[in-house]
Amino acid sequence: MEIDQSSIDIPSELLEKKHALLQEIRQSTEIFKAMADPIRQDILMMFMLVKRMNVAQVVEKSHLSRPAVSHHLRILKQAGILNSTKERTEVYYNLTFGDTVIERLKMLVQKAESLLDDPAKVHE
Repeated sequence: MEIDQSSIDIPSELLEKKHALLQEIRQSTEIFKAMADPIRQDILMMFMLVKRMNVAQVVEKSHLSRPAVSHHLRILKQAGILNSTKERTEVYYNLTFGDTVIERLKMLVQKAESLLDDPAKVHE
């Protein structure tokens, strides 16, 4: 849904910045959805303190069942926040937050700052 801005005379370079920011926000939706849940936030904080864990180790540190933990780990993995590696019969998860997720969030902030600080902004 796009808000009608036809009654406001906005410079084209400002509109381009707005569209770039909007695109960045939309590309970050999965990250925001994954991080919006308090349980996944708690799991994320576990991984901030421990390099890697398997499902059983996360279950030990939480009040959640194994299926619930697996569900939340899958969502974090799909969002690119966690990575997994299989060792024999066990799957270990580790944080990949420092890679693409941080870069995506930095880009989003940079585009937002660029738009907010643009001197061509309309004053109405």
